[in-house]
Amino acid sequence: MLSLRQLEIFLAIADSGSTIAAAEQVSRSQSAVSSALAELENRLGVTLFDRVGRRLVMNEHGQRFYPQARLVLHQADALGGLFKRGGGNLRIGASTTIGNYVLPDLLANAAHLPCRRVEIGNTHEIADSVARCDLDVGLIEGKLQHPDLRTTPWRQDEMVIVAASESQWSSLSDAATALAQAPWIMREAGSGTRSIVEQQLLGDFEAVNIVLELGSSEAIHNAVLAGLGISCLSRHIVQHSLASGRLRLIAPQRRLWRRFYIVQHRQRETTAAIKRFLALCEQSS
Repeated sequence: MLSLRQLEIFLAIADSGSTIAAAEQVSRSQSAVSSALAELENRLGVTLFDRVGRRLVMNEHGQRFYPQARLVLHQADALGGLFKRGGGNLRIGASTTIGNYVLPDLLANAAHLPCRRVEIGNTHEIADSVARCDLDVGLIEGKLQHPDLRTTPWRQDEMVIVAASESQWSSLSDAATALAQAPWIMREAGSGTRSIVEQQLLGDFEAVNIVLELGSSEAIHNAVLAGLGISCLSRHIVQHSLASGRLRLIAPQRRLWRRFYIVQHRQRETTAAIKRFLALCEQSS
């Protein structure tokens, strides 16, 4: 029979890439970690790692085993907290706009929730973390298809095209040609913001002049303020700059509406803490 300790050691090796680092992570000797891995592979009848230089890299068997091992450990952790007040600790993930501008107010109204960890990343990073069971629930900026995830519509978000008020693009016309030729500042591929803008706005243009890609909407906001180009951002991000007059709306009739989503693992138990957080999300929608 497989043990939880074996699963924990397997996951530590998979995440760290070596038995030495894994031993430090699980507070065991390297020989104990190596023995546990060998016993696990013997019980499964397959090897889980390939040795590449000094690193251990999951092979096809390891990649298939990883999400199930992670799920079993988290289910065991949930059982351990089943009768604790609040139903155990909560690990929340949010894509960047939600994490920086929506989630803080949400958590401020949920001081009673035992939140142990908050992870901020782009939509695909958060979805992957939920699929690996590293997070209990994720809030993301675009719908996606994943066989292990359940996606639930949450709330709407308005996105607007903005330029610095003192820039040459502040009076740009709403003609598709003029907008396409303007210098666009965009999020990286994989972000919910980038996907929505490409699908609902830029898809109508023959070509787009993308001059800069940045890894956060805050960085794009600052780049637009500096006069480097135009962008389409959530109103949550730019509302203060619009109110102060530093930014100006351009082509207001081309604003977009997107949906935020809640993602959960299909096989994870919905603990009391998760239920309370989901109820809070529903109240705020």
